Amino acid sequence: MAEKGIGAPVPRFWNIITAEGADYAVITMYGDIVERVPRDWWTGEEIDGQYITPEDFAEDLERIKDKARIIIKLNSGGGDVYTALAIHNALKALPAHKTVIVEGLAASAASIIMCAGDEVNVYPGSIVMVHGVSGYVNDRLDIFDVRKLARNFDAVERAMATIYAEKTGKAIDEMRQLMNAETWMTGQQAIDQGFADNIIRGEEVEAKLSADKTVLLVAGIGHDIRGCKHIPREIPIGSTAASVTASGKNTEKEATHMTEKELREQFPDLVASIEAQAAASAQKDAAAEERARIRDIEAIASQIADKSMVDAAKYGETPMTAPQLALEAMKAQAALGAQFLGGLKADAEASNADKVQPEANSGYADNGDPESKLIAGATKLYNKMKGRTE
Repeated sequence: MAEKGIGAPVPRFWNIITAEGADYAVITMYGDIVERVPRDWWTGEEIDGQYITPEDFAEDLERIKDKARIIIKLNSGGGDVYTALAIHNALKALPAHKTVIVEGLAASAASIIMCAGDEVNVYPGSIVMVHGVSGYVNDRLDIFDVRKLARNFDAVERAMATIYAEKTGKAIDEMRQLMNAETWMTGQQAIDQGFADNIIRGEEVEAKLSADKTVLLVAGIGHDIRGCKHIPREIPIGSTAASVTASGKNTEKEATHMTEKELREQFPDLVASIEAQAAASAQKDAAAEERARIRDIEAIASQIADKSMVDAAKYGETPMTAPQLALEAMKAQAALGAQFLGGLKADAEASNADKVQPEANSGYADNGDPESKLIAGATKLYNKMKGRTE
């Protein structure tokens, strides 16, 4: 059921550009359509690149479900048919007016996504291709397995043909005939068959084949076409070996899609909305940071004796954070402590207390009163017992 795509990652496979408050969004879809992120057969690790799954795509569409218009820029050789059906259904469910622009190739499963558009625009050099379901089988099958597989293939083909028939206004059987014949169409031919609605003039879309005819390069993106049987003879072979490589990349010039200048020229309102939203977000973040700074300072203000220092930290010419204020308060307290100790030392030196000598005494005094005499007598007796003399 899955159609094989090129193994090398392709740039900007799937991107949604929008902004809160804008009336429309732009979806760019370049490269292969995959059921899940591919993994290395030996290590089990995900292969680097940008990929899409139906769940991820549905989550992103949730952000733009209320837009009035959606522009879908498409250049894909197809991929997993079930993923394409899921994407088609998700796009069709959106109430927005959907405009699809085939910027290069809409082949195989990608043509299903193309048909989700209420309006499909193509360049003269755009290519649309429809064909029947194919798949790879790496298992041992009996006759019942083969029959079940054939029924599954037939069900998917009916679903695809129904989508094509709804788009073109033609019969399902006629669509299945086109699929069985693997039909390739240029821009005008796609309009003639009902798959597209308008031609975009003034910009050329170039298509080239690799020398071994396994890679089709359209508008700078390489697509693996080894599963295709009826490639149009009109498509030229790349003039140099460097033009199209086996990985499907254009080594002469890296493809660029939807540059800032193009975005500003084609969607000025969208760009203005994005920039206004970014400015508002920056102001909101700055206000939140300021409130947090004041709150943190107030949390430690009760521990700082100098309230003028607290006010200066909050509203002075050089505002401080709570950690900076705490450090400055510690420095000021240390300076006050040093000043206090210095004052004590100066007072002690001025009093000459260090020059006062203590007077010796016997440890008791006989003042003539009975109590003193009793204490003195007891002291003499104790000293006599110890062999001491006065």
